[in-house]
Amino acid sequence: NSLMMIIGVATLTHLIVYYREFRRDFDSETSLKLSFTKLAIPVFWTTLTTIMGFASLMSSSVSPVRSFGGMVSLGTIMVMLISLLMIPGYVMLGKIGDPKACLGESFMSRFLAYMANSVLRHPLPIVICLMVLMLVCGYGMRYLHVETDFSQNFRPSTPIVQALDFVEKNLGGAGTWEINFKAPPIISVEFAQKLHVVTEELRAFKEPGSDRPAFTKVVSISDGLNTIPDRILFFRFDEPEKKLAQINNFQKEFEVNLYKREAGRMRMILRGYERLPAESKLKIIEQAKVIAGKHLEDVHATGLYVLLAYLIESLLGDQVLSFVISASAIFVMMAIAFRSLILGFICLIPNVFPLLVLMGTLGWLGIPTNIGTAMIASVSLGLTVDSSIHYLAGYLRVIRAGGTHHDAVFMTNDHVGLALLFANLALVLGFLVLTLSNFIPLVYFGVLVSLAMLGGLIGNLVLLPATLSFVRVK
Repeated sequence: NSLMMIIGVATLTHLIVYYREFRRDFDSETSLKLSFTKLAIPVFWTTLTTIMGFASLMSSSVSPVRSFGGMVSLGTIMVMLISLLMIPGYVMLGKIGDPKACLGESFMSRFLAYMANSVLRHPLPIVICLMVLMLVCGYGMRYLHVETDFSQNFRPSTPIVQALDFVEKNLGGAGTWEINFKAPPIISVEFAQKLHVVTEELRAFKEPGSDRPAFTKVVSISDGLNTIPDRILFFRFDEPEKKLAQINNFQKEFEVNLYKREAGRMRMILRGYERLPAESKLKIIEQAKVIAGKHLEDVHATGLYVLLAYLIESLLGDQVLSFVISASAIFVMMAIAFRSLILGFICLIPNVFPLLVLMGTLGWLGIPTNIGTAMIASVSLGLTVDSSIHYLAGYLRVIRAGGTHHDAVFMTNDHVGLALLFANLALVLGFLVLTLSNFIPLVYFGVLVSLAMLGGLIGNLVLLPATLSFVRVK
C-alpha cells in the first residue's frame, strides 16, 4: 500500500509543479493541457522503467519475491492510470485552488541555481571525484556476507525472538534439519554398522572454532537398533530387520518416520543452535554432508535450517540477474525514448552510482545482507531512473529550442530540479514508513531504498549534467 501511494505521489508531483508554473499565466484548463503535453512522454517512459524495475524481480527463484515484483508492477500501472484520470477532474471541478509557493521553495531554488553553477564551472573534477568514489565503494561489494540467523529478521522485543531465545538457551537449540541418503530395501548388518558410525561421528562433531557440539541431538535408525539386544533368552535378534520388527510392535511410527523402503531413502534428524553466524551454519551443513558421505551414498541436507542458510545466498544471485535484466531493459527503453545509444547509456550512470556506493559501503562496514538488501538494486534503479528521464526531457527541450548547454542546465535545474526534489522527498518519506515494521528485512529495504533515492537525486542533479558537458546532443 505504501509503495503504491508514493509511486503515485512522485509522478503527480511533476504534474503539480508544471501546472503551477503555467497557472501563473493561463487559466486552469489551459494550464492542465500544457502540463499534460509536457509530461505525457516522460511519464509514459518513467512508468515503464518503474514497472521494469519491479518486474525484473519476477526472475527470482524465491516465490514471495516473484509475487512482490508482479503485484507492484501491476499496481504501478493502475496507480498511474487512475491518477491521470482523476487529476483532470479535480482541476476542472475546482477542487484544486490557485497554487501558492511551498515552504522553503525560495531556498531550494537558490540551492539548485548554485548547484547548476558549480556543475558548469567544474564538470571534469566532479565526474572524476564521483567516479572514484563509486569505484572505491563498489570494491567493498566483494566483502558482502550473508545473514542467515532467522531471529535477526525480527526486532529483539518481538515474541518470536523471545521464544526462540528460550528454546536456544534451555531446550537444546531450535535449528532442526536432516541428512537423507540412499538406503537398501533390506537393512543388512553392514549397512547398520555404517549408520552407527555416521551417527556417532555426527554426535562428536564440534562447531567450527568452538568446543561445543554442533548437534544437541542426532536421531537415526541405528538408535532404535541399539535398544534391542542381539539375544533375549532363547530368541536371536542379531539381524537388523528382526530388531525393526520388534520395534514396530511397540512403536510403529519409528521406522516410517526415518525409513521409506519403497523410495529407497533414509534420513537422520539433527538438532542444533539456530542463532549462529552464517559462515558457521554453512560449514556445519557441508561438514555433516562430508561425514555422512564417507560411509553412505547420495547424501543430501534438507530442512528449514538448510533452506534459510541458503535462501539469502540464492537471493543475492537472483539480485545480480534481476539487476542485469532491469539495467538492460532500461538502457534499451532510454535509447529508444531519446533516440540515442549514448543517452541511453548516460541515463544509467547517475543511477548505478548510488547503488554501487550503497552496497559497497555495506561491504566495507561489514553489515550483513538479508532479503531486504537483496532486492534493492533493480527496484532502486527502476525508481531513480525516473529522475533521469524528467531531467533529460527538460534538458533536451532547451537544447532543441536553440539553447546552449549552460542555458539547458540552469533552466532544467530551475524547473525540473524543483519537481525532482519534491518527488524524491515523497519517495524517501514513503519508503521510510517501512522502518516501523517489526520485520527487519522490510526496515532494511525502506532505509536502503531511501538512501538510494537520495543518491540518485545527487547523481541526476550533479553527475548527469556534468557528464552531459562532454557529450553533444541534438
